[in-house]
Amino acid sequence: MRNKNLWLITVLVVLAASSLCVRDAEAASEEGCVTAQCHPKMLKAKVIHPAAKSCDDCHEGIATPHPQKGKKTFKLIEKGADLCKMCHTAFGSKKYVHDPVKSGECTSCHDPHESDEAKLLVQPKEHLCSICHSEQRNLKNMHGPAAVGDCDVCHVPHESDNKSLVVKKGNDLCFGCHGTIQDEMKKKVVHAALQEGCTSCHNPHGSSFKKLLSDEGKKLCFQCHSKIGEKIEKSKSVHAPVKTEKACASCHAPHASDGEKLLQGTEKDLCLGCHKDIIKKNQAVLHGPIKEGKCAPCHDPHGAPNAKLMVKAFPTDLYVPYTEKEYPLCFSCHNRDLLRFPDTSFATGFRDGDKNLHFVHVNKKDKGRNCKACHNMHASELPKLIPDKVVFGKWDLPLKFIKTETGGSCAPGCHRKFNYDRKTPGKAPEPEKPKEPAKPKRK
Repeated sequence: MRNKNLWLITVLVVLAASSLCVRDAEAASEEGCVTAQCHPKMLKAKVIHPAAKSCDDCHEGIATPHPQKGKKTFKLIEKGADLCKMCHTAFGSKKYVHDPVKSGECTSCHDPHESDEAKLLVQPKEHLCSICHSEQRNLKNMHGPAAVGDCDVCHVPHESDNKSLVVKKGNDLCFGCHGTIQDEMKKKVVHAALQEGCTSCHNPHGSSFKKLLSDEGKKLCFQCHSKIGEKIEKSKSVHAPVKTEKACASCHAPHASDGEKLLQGTEKDLCLGCHKDIIKKNQAVLHGPIKEGKCAPCHDPHGAPNAKLMVKAFPTDLYVPYTEKEYPLCFSCHNRDLLRFPDTSFATGFRDGDKNLHFVHVNKKDKGRNCKACHNMHASELPKLIPDKVVFGKWDLPLKFIKTETGGSCAPGCHRKFNYDRKTPGKAPEPEKPKEPAKPKRK
Protein backbone atom coordinates (compact mmCIF):
# COMPACT_ATOMS: atom_id res chain seq x y z
CA MET A 1 0.00 0.00 0.00
CA ARG A 2 2.87 2.36 0.88
CA ASN A 3 4.56 1.76 -2.49
CA LYS A 4 1.32 2.40 -4.31
CA ASN A 5 0.92 5.78 -2.58
CA LEU A 6 4.52 6.71 -3.44
CA TRP A 7 3.92 5.88 -7.10
CA LEU A 8 0.75 8.00 -7.13
CA ILE A 9 2.58 10.99 -5.65
CA THR A 10 5.34 10.70 -8.28
CA VAL A 11 2.78 10.63 -11.12
CA LEU A 12 1.06 13.75 -9.71
CA VAL A 13 4.41 15.61 -9.49
CA VAL A 14 5.31 14.77 -13.08
CA LEU A 15 1.87 15.86 -14.32
CA ALA A 16 2.12 19.10 -12.40
CA ALA A 17 5.59 19.83 -13.84
CA SER A 18 4.40 19.09 -17.35
CA SER A 19 1.44 21.38 -16.86
CA LEU A 20 3.77 24.14 -15.61
CA CYS A 21 6.06 23.76 -18.64
CA VAL A 22 3.11 23.98 -21.00
CA ARG A 23 1.86 27.09 -19.22
CA ASP A 24 5.37 28.65 -19.35
CA ALA A 25 5.67 27.86 -23.06
CA GLU A 26 2.24 29.32 -23.70
CA ALA A 27 3.21 32.42 -21.72
CA ALA A 28 6.50 32.70 -23.64
CA SER A 29 4.60 32.37 -26.89
CA GLU A 30 2.37 35.21 -25.86
CA GLU A 31 5.22 37.42 -24.52
CA GLY A 32 7.78 36.50 -27.22
CA CYS A 33 11.14 34.72 -26.95
CA VAL A 34 12.91 37.43 -25.00
CA THR A 35 11.78 36.56 -21.50
CA ALA A 36 13.43 35.89 -18.21
CA GLN A 37 12.72 32.18 -18.71
CA CYS A 38 14.09 31.85 -22.30
CA HIS A 39 16.44 34.46 -23.86
CA PRO A 40 16.85 37.16 -21.21
CA LYS A 41 20.02 38.72 -22.73
CA MET A 42 18.69 38.89 -26.27
CA LEU A 43 17.99 42.22 -28.07
CA LYS A 44 19.76 44.43 -25.56
CA ALA A 45 22.52 45.76 -27.87
CA LYS A 46 22.68 49.20 -29.55
CA VAL A 47 21.65 47.95 -32.99
CA ILE A 48 18.74 45.48 -33.29
CA HIS A 49 18.00 43.60 -36.49
CA PRO A 50 14.37 44.61 -37.29
CA ALA A 51 13.58 41.03 -38.25
CA ALA A 52 14.72 39.81 -34.83
CA LYS A 53 11.93 41.68 -33.05
CA SER A 54 9.58 39.02 -34.29
CA CYS A 55 11.34 35.68 -34.09
CA ASP A 56 8.98 33.95 -36.48
CA ASP A 57 10.18 36.23 -39.29
CA CYS A 58 13.13 33.87 -39.58
CA HIS A 59 12.31 30.86 -37.34
CA GLU A 60 9.43 28.40 -37.45
CA GLY A 61 8.38 25.75 -34.95
CA ILE A 62 8.73 22.10 -35.87
CA ALA A 63 7.73 20.48 -32.56
CA THR A 64 5.87 21.28 -29.34
CA PRO A 65 6.27 22.00 -26.58
CA HIS A 66 9.24 24.39 -26.81
CA PRO A 67 11.89 24.02 -25.50
CA GLN A 68 12.68 20.33 -25.25
CA LYS A 69 15.98 19.15 -23.88
CA GLY A 70 18.21 17.57 -26.53
CA LYS A 71 15.76 18.25 -29.33
CA LYS A 72 15.35 21.08 -31.82
CA THR A 73 11.88 22.51 -31.82
CA PHE A 74 12.54 25.44 -34.21
CA LYS A 75 14.31 25.80 -37.57
CA LEU A 76 15.23 28.65 -39.95
CA ILE A 77 12.67 29.31 -42.66
CA GLU A 78 15.45 29.24 -45.30
CA LYS A 79 19.04 28.02 -45.21
CA GLY A 80 22.07 30.27 -45.21
CA ALA A 81 22.06 33.33 -47.46
CA ASP A 82 18.63 32.37 -48.86
CA LEU A 83 17.17 33.49 -45.55
CA CYS A 84 18.82 36.93 -45.86
CA LYS A 85 17.67 37.24 -49.47
CA MET A 86 14.07 37.18 -48.29
CA CYS A 87 14.55 40.82 -47.26
CA HIS A 88 17.93 41.90 -48.69
CA THR A 89 18.83 42.25 -52.36
CA ALA A 90 20.83 39.25 -53.49
CA PHE A 91 24.58 39.74 -54.14
CA GLY A 92 26.67 37.90 -56.69
CA SER A 93 25.87 39.52 -60.03
CA LYS A 94 29.09 41.55 -60.27
CA LYS A 95 32.49 40.40 -61.49
CA TYR A 96 34.17 40.20 -58.07
CA VAL A 97 32.32 38.86 -55.01
CA HIS A 98 33.66 38.82 -51.45
CA ASP A 99 34.37 35.20 -50.45
CA PRO A 100 31.98 35.07 -47.46
CA VAL A 101 29.21 36.47 -49.67
CA LYS A 102 30.02 33.98 -52.42
CA SER A 103 29.75 31.08 -49.97
CA GLY A 104 26.60 32.45 -48.37
CA GLU A 105 28.19 33.03 -44.96
CA CYS A 106 26.57 36.36 -44.10
CA THR A 107 26.94 35.64 -40.38
CA SER A 108 30.74 35.61 -40.78
CA CYS A 109 30.52 39.39 -40.68
CA HIS A 110 26.98 40.21 -39.47
CA ASP A 111 25.14 39.13 -36.30
CA PRO A 112 21.61 38.05 -37.29
CA HIS A 113 20.02 39.43 -34.11
CA GLU A 114 21.90 42.38 -32.62
CA SER A 115 25.23 44.13 -32.26
CA ASP A 116 26.87 47.13 -30.65
CA GLU A 117 28.43 47.88 -34.07
CA ALA A 118 26.86 49.59 -37.07
CA LYS A 119 25.33 47.31 -39.70
CA LEU A 120 25.21 44.46 -37.16
CA LEU A 121 28.92 43.71 -37.58
CA VAL A 122 30.15 40.94 -35.32
CA GLN A 123 33.23 42.99 -34.34
CA PRO A 124 34.35 46.60 -34.65
CA LYS A 125 35.11 47.37 -38.28
CA GLU A 126 38.80 48.00 -37.59
CA HIS A 127 39.18 44.42 -36.27
CA LEU A 128 36.71 42.53 -38.42
CA CYS A 129 38.60 42.65 -41.74
CA SER A 130 41.90 41.73 -40.10
CA ILE A 131 40.44 38.38 -38.96
CA CYS A 132 40.96 37.19 -42.54
CA HIS A 133 43.35 39.86 -43.84
CA SER A 134 45.86 39.93 -41.00
CA GLU A 135 48.79 40.59 -43.35
CA GLN A 136 47.52 44.14 -43.90
CA ARG A 137 47.86 45.17 -40.26
CA ASN A 138 50.61 46.37 -37.91
CA LEU A 139 53.00 47.60 -40.59
CA LYS A 140 55.42 50.41 -39.72
CA ASN A 141 53.71 52.94 -41.98
CA MET A 142 49.98 52.46 -42.44
CA HIS A 143 47.71 54.03 -45.04
CA GLY A 144 45.23 56.30 -43.22
CA PRO A 145 42.01 54.34 -43.91
CA ALA A 146 43.70 51.02 -43.15
CA ALA A 147 45.23 52.40 -39.93
CA VAL A 148 41.83 53.32 -38.49
CA GLY A 149 39.99 50.35 -39.99
CA ASP A 150 37.90 52.30 -42.51
CA CYS A 151 38.38 49.59 -45.14
CA ASP A 152 35.11 50.51 -46.84
CA VAL A 153 36.57 53.89 -47.85
CA CYS A 154 38.36 51.96 -50.60
CA HIS A 155 36.64 48.56 -50.71
CA VAL A 156 33.04 47.46 -51.23
CA PRO A 157 32.28 44.80 -48.59
CA HIS A 158 30.04 42.59 -50.74
CA GLU A 159 30.79 42.81 -54.48
CA SER A 160 32.31 45.04 -57.13
CA ASP A 161 33.07 45.21 -60.83
CA ASN A 162 36.64 46.16 -59.88
CA LYS A 163 39.44 43.87 -58.79
CA SER A 164 40.05 43.62 -55.03
CA LEU A 165 36.51 44.93 -54.49
CA VAL A 166 37.70 48.54 -54.77
CA VAL A 167 35.03 51.22 -55.08
CA LYS A 168 36.65 52.83 -58.14
CA LYS A 169 38.97 51.50 -60.80
CA GLY A 170 42.71 52.20 -60.93
CA ASN A 171 44.05 55.63 -60.05
CA ASP A 172 40.55 57.12 -59.81
CA LEU A 173 40.31 55.47 -56.40
CA CYS A 174 43.50 57.18 -55.14
CA PHE A 175 42.60 60.52 -56.68
CA GLY A 176 39.49 60.62 -54.53
CA CYS A 177 41.80 61.77 -51.73
CA HIS A 178 45.06 62.61 -53.50
CA GLY A 179 43.76 65.23 -55.90
CA THR A 180 47.08 67.06 -56.08
CA ILE A 181 48.66 64.02 -57.73
CA GLN A 182 45.87 64.01 -60.29
CA ASP A 183 46.70 67.65 -61.06
CA GLU A 184 50.34 66.68 -61.57
CA MET A 185 49.32 64.35 -64.38
CA LYS A 186 48.56 67.43 -66.48
CA LYS A 187 52.30 68.11 -66.74
CA LYS A 188 54.30 67.37 -69.90
CA VAL A 189 56.00 64.20 -68.68
CA VAL A 190 54.16 61.64 -66.55
CA HIS A 191 55.98 58.74 -64.91
CA ALA A 192 55.07 55.56 -66.78
CA ALA A 193 54.65 53.75 -63.46
CA LEU A 194 51.96 56.23 -62.41
CA GLN A 195 50.10 55.71 -65.67
CA GLU A 196 50.11 51.98 -64.93
CA GLY A 197 48.73 52.59 -61.45
CA CYS A 198 49.73 54.04 -58.09
CA THR A 199 50.21 50.53 -56.71
CA SER A 200 53.16 50.07 -59.08
CA CYS A 201 55.22 51.84 -56.41
CA HIS A 202 52.98 52.16 -53.33
CA ASN A 203 51.39 49.53 -51.10
CA PRO A 204 47.79 50.68 -50.59
CA HIS A 205 47.53 49.31 -47.04
CA GLY A 206 50.90 49.76 -45.39
CA SER A 207 54.63 49.41 -45.77
CA SER A 208 57.89 49.16 -43.89
CA PHE A 209 59.08 52.15 -45.92
CA LYS A 210 58.11 55.82 -45.96
CA LYS A 211 55.32 57.04 -48.26
CA LEU A 212 54.02 53.46 -48.41
CA LEU A 213 56.67 52.57 -50.99
CA SER A 214 56.86 48.89 -51.79
CA ASP A 215 60.66 48.92 -51.48
CA GLU A 216 63.38 51.21 -50.21
CA GLY A 217 64.24 54.34 -52.25
CA LYS A 218 66.53 53.58 -55.16
CA LYS A 219 65.90 49.83 -54.92
CA LEU A 220 62.31 50.51 -55.94
CA CYS A 221 63.45 52.59 -58.94
CA PHE A 222 65.95 49.94 -60.01
CA GLN A 223 63.17 47.37 -60.30
CA CYS A 224 62.30 49.09 -63.59
CA HIS A 225 65.51 51.03 -64.27
CA SER A 226 67.79 48.04 -63.81
CA LYS A 227 70.48 49.26 -66.24
CA ILE A 228 71.00 52.41 -64.19
CA GLY A 229 71.16 50.30 -61.05
CA GLU A 230 73.82 48.07 -62.59
CA LYS A 231 75.78 51.12 -63.74
CA ILE A 232 75.77 52.65 -60.26
CA GLU A 233 76.81 49.36 -58.68
CA LYS A 234 79.82 49.07 -60.99
CA SER A 235 80.77 52.76 -61.05
CA LYS A 236 83.93 54.08 -59.49
CA SER A 237 82.30 57.50 -59.09
CA VAL A 238 78.65 57.67 -57.92
CA HIS A 239 76.57 60.84 -57.84
CA ALA A 240 76.20 61.80 -54.17
CA PRO A 241 72.37 62.28 -54.15
CA VAL A 242 71.90 58.63 -55.17
CA LYS A 243 73.41 57.63 -51.82
CA THR A 244 71.02 59.79 -49.77
CA GLU A 245 67.63 58.82 -48.37
CA LYS A 246 65.83 60.71 -51.15
CA ALA A 247 68.02 58.95 -53.72
CA CYS A 248 66.57 59.31 -57.24
CA ALA A 249 63.91 61.73 -55.99
CA SER A 250 66.69 64.24 -55.26
CA CYS A 251 66.70 65.13 -58.96
CA HIS A 252 63.64 63.42 -60.46
CA ALA A 253 59.98 64.05 -59.68
CA PRO A 254 58.41 60.67 -58.84
CA HIS A 255 55.04 61.42 -60.44
CA ALA A 256 55.25 64.03 -63.20
CA SER A 257 57.27 67.00 -64.38
CA ASP A 258 57.44 69.65 -67.07
CA GLY A 259 61.13 68.80 -67.49
CA GLU A 260 62.52 65.98 -69.62
CA LYS A 261 63.28 62.70 -67.86
CA LEU A 262 61.09 63.86 -64.95
CA LEU A 263 63.78 66.30 -63.80
CA GLN A 264 62.56 68.73 -61.16
CA GLY A 265 64.00 71.66 -63.12
CA THR A 266 66.11 72.33 -66.19
CA GLU A 267 69.26 70.25 -66.28
CA LYS A 268 71.54 73.27 -65.85
CA ASP A 269 69.55 74.86 -63.01
CA LEU A 270 69.19 71.55 -61.22
CA CYS A 271 72.93 70.87 -61.28
CA LEU A 272 73.91 74.40 -60.35
CA GLY A 273 71.43 74.31 -57.48
CA CYS A 274 73.93 72.08 -55.68
CA HIS A 275 77.17 72.97 -57.47
CA LYS A 276 76.85 76.69 -56.80
CA ASP A 277 80.52 77.63 -57.30
CA ILE A 278 80.94 76.06 -60.73
CA ILE A 279 79.86 79.24 -62.52
CA LYS A 280 80.45 82.60 -60.89
CA LYS A 281 78.31 85.66 -61.58
CA ASN A 282 81.02 87.47 -63.57
CA GLN A 283 81.69 84.46 -65.85
CA ALA A 284 79.69 85.21 -68.98
CA VAL A 285 81.58 82.88 -71.34
CA LEU A 286 80.13 79.38 -71.00
CA HIS A 287 81.35 76.02 -72.22
CA GLY A 288 79.21 74.90 -75.19
CA PRO A 289 77.16 72.19 -73.39
CA ILE A 290 76.47 74.48 -70.42
CA LYS A 291 75.48 77.27 -72.80
CA GLU A 292 72.88 74.83 -74.15
CA GLY A 293 71.77 74.12 -70.58
CA LYS A 294 73.28 70.65 -70.34
CA CYS A 295 75.82 69.01 -68.06
CA ALA A 296 75.25 65.36 -69.07
CA PRO A 297 77.42 65.51 -72.24
CA CYS A 298 80.46 65.53 -69.91
CA HIS A 299 79.12 64.20 -66.59
CA ASP A 300 76.97 61.13 -66.05
CA PRO A 301 74.25 62.08 -63.55
CA HIS A 302 74.18 58.63 -61.95
CA GLY A 303 77.58 56.98 -61.95
CA ALA A 304 80.71 56.67 -64.07
CA PRO A 305 84.03 54.79 -64.17
CA ASN A 306 85.93 58.10 -64.10
CA ALA A 307 86.47 60.74 -61.43
CA LYS A 308 83.95 63.57 -61.17
CA LEU A 309 81.37 61.45 -62.99
CA MET A 310 83.13 62.09 -66.32
CA VAL A 311 81.51 60.07 -69.10
CA LYS A 312 84.95 59.51 -70.65
CA ALA A 313 88.46 59.70 -69.23
CA PHE A 314 90.12 63.04 -68.61
CA PRO A 315 93.62 63.25 -67.06
CA THR A 316 93.83 65.00 -63.72
CA ASP A 317 97.59 65.76 -63.73
CA LEU A 318 98.78 69.19 -64.86
CA TYR A 319 101.49 67.73 -67.11
CA VAL A 320 100.33 65.09 -69.58
CA PRO A 321 102.46 64.25 -72.65
CA TYR A 322 100.04 64.09 -75.55
CA THR A 323 99.12 60.84 -77.29
CA GLU A 324 96.28 59.93 -79.60
CA LYS A 325 94.53 58.20 -76.65
CA GLU A 326 94.59 61.17 -74.27
CA TYR A 327 91.59 63.42 -73.62
CA PRO A 328 88.82 61.18 -75.01
CA LEU A 329 86.31 63.34 -73.12
CA CYS A 330 87.32 66.58 -74.89
CA PHE A 331 87.52 64.96 -78.28
CA SER A 332 83.98 63.65 -78.07
CA CYS A 333 83.17 67.13 -79.42
CA HIS A 334 86.45 68.79 -80.45
CA ASN A 335 88.53 67.75 -83.44
CA ARG A 336 91.92 66.15 -82.63
CA ASP A 337 93.44 67.90 -85.61
CA LEU A 338 94.00 70.99 -83.46
CA LEU A 339 96.76 69.06 -81.59
CA ARG A 340 98.19 66.87 -84.35
CA PHE A 341 100.09 69.25 -86.65
CA PRO A 342 103.05 71.47 -85.67
CA ASP A 343 102.09 73.76 -88.55
CA THR A 344 98.59 74.34 -89.84
CA SER A 345 96.50 76.94 -91.58
CA PHE A 346 93.10 75.52 -90.60
CA ALA A 347 93.11 73.19 -87.57
CA THR A 348 93.17 75.90 -84.89
CA GLY A 349 92.93 79.65 -84.49
CA PHE A 350 95.57 79.54 -81.74
CA ARG A 351 98.63 79.99 -83.95
CA ASP A 352 101.36 82.41 -84.81
CA GLY A 353 101.29 82.51 -88.59
CA ASP A 354 101.04 78.78 -89.34
CA LYS A 355 102.75 77.71 -86.13
CA ASN A 356 100.26 75.61 -84.13
CA LEU A 357 100.47 76.89 -80.54
CA HIS A 358 98.14 74.14 -79.28
CA PHE A 359 100.69 71.60 -80.58
CA VAL A 360 103.50 73.53 -78.86
CA HIS A 361 101.76 73.39 -75.47
CA VAL A 362 100.78 69.71 -75.39
CA ASN A 363 103.41 67.87 -77.41
CA LYS A 364 106.20 67.83 -74.85
CA LYS A 365 107.52 64.58 -73.46
CA ASP A 366 108.21 65.92 -70.00
CA LYS A 367 105.72 68.74 -69.53
CA GLY A 368 102.92 68.57 -72.05
CA ARG A 369 100.19 70.85 -70.70
CA ASN A 370 96.81 69.55 -69.71
CA CYS A 371 93.82 71.36 -71.30
CA LYS A 372 92.91 72.69 -67.85
CA ALA A 373 96.24 74.52 -67.64
CA CYS A 374 94.85 77.17 -69.97
CA HIS A 375 91.10 76.58 -70.08
CA ASN A 376 88.37 76.65 -67.48
CA MET A 377 86.12 73.67 -68.20
CA HIS A 378 82.84 75.32 -67.26
CA ALA A 379 82.91 79.09 -67.58
CA SER A 380 85.19 82.09 -67.68
CA GLU A 381 85.32 85.89 -67.82
CA LEU A 382 87.64 85.76 -70.84
CA PRO A 383 87.16 84.47 -74.40
CA LYS A 384 87.84 80.82 -75.27
CA LEU A 385 87.26 79.86 -71.61
CA ILE A 386 90.68 81.23 -70.68
CA PRO A 387 90.75 81.79 -66.90
CA ASP A 388 92.17 84.87 -65.24
CA LYS A 389 94.28 82.65 -62.97
CA VAL A 390 95.22 78.97 -62.77
CA VAL A 391 95.99 77.15 -59.54
CA PHE A 392 99.62 75.98 -59.54
CA GLY A 393 100.38 74.41 -56.18
CA LYS A 394 99.93 77.23 -53.66
CA TRP A 395 100.21 79.91 -56.31
CA ASP A 396 97.33 81.41 -58.28
CA LEU A 397 99.26 81.69 -61.51
CA PRO A 398 98.08 84.73 -63.57
CA LEU A 399 97.67 84.18 -67.32
CA LYS A 400 97.40 87.85 -68.38
CA PHE A 401 95.66 86.80 -71.59
CA ILE A 402 94.70 89.35 -74.24
CA LYS A 403 92.75 88.39 -77.35
CA THR A 404 92.57 90.24 -80.66
CA GLU A 405 90.67 89.47 -83.85
CA THR A 406 93.69 87.73 -85.38
CA GLY A 407 95.69 86.65 -82.34
CA GLY A 408 96.63 88.00 -78.94
CA SER A 409 99.18 87.60 -76.15
CA CYS A 410 99.69 85.99 -72.77
CA ALA A 411 102.27 86.39 -70.03
CA PRO A 412 101.78 83.62 -67.48
CA GLY A 413 104.23 82.88 -64.72
CA CYS A 414 105.49 79.86 -66.63
CA HIS A 415 107.05 81.97 -69.44
CA ARG A 416 107.59 85.57 -70.48
CA LYS A 417 105.08 87.50 -72.52
CA PHE A 418 104.52 86.12 -76.00
CA ASN A 419 102.58 87.76 -78.80
CA TYR A 420 100.98 85.80 -81.59
CA ASP A 421 99.05 86.68 -84.71
CA ARG A 422 97.72 84.52 -87.53
CA LYS A 423 98.37 87.15 -90.21
CA THR A 424 101.49 88.86 -88.87
CA PRO A 425 103.54 86.47 -86.68
CA GLY A 426 104.68 87.99 -83.39
CA LYS A 427 102.56 91.11 -83.76
CA ALA A 428 101.80 92.72 -80.43
CA PRO A 429 98.19 93.52 -79.61
CA GLU A 430 97.37 97.16 -79.95
CA PRO A 431 96.66 98.89 -76.63
CA GLU A 432 93.03 99.38 -75.87
CA LYS A 433 91.73 102.85 -76.52
CA PRO A 434 90.43 104.56 -73.38
CA LYS A 435 86.68 104.73 -73.33
CA GLU A 436 85.21 108.15 -73.82
CA PRO A 437 83.24 109.37 -70.85
CA ALA A 438 79.52 109.23 -71.40
CA LYS A 439 77.99 112.53 -72.39
CA PRO A 440 75.56 113.92 -69.82
CA LYS A 441 71.97 113.68 -70.87
CA ARG A 442 70.09 116.88 -71.43
CA LYS A 443 67.35 117.54 -68.97
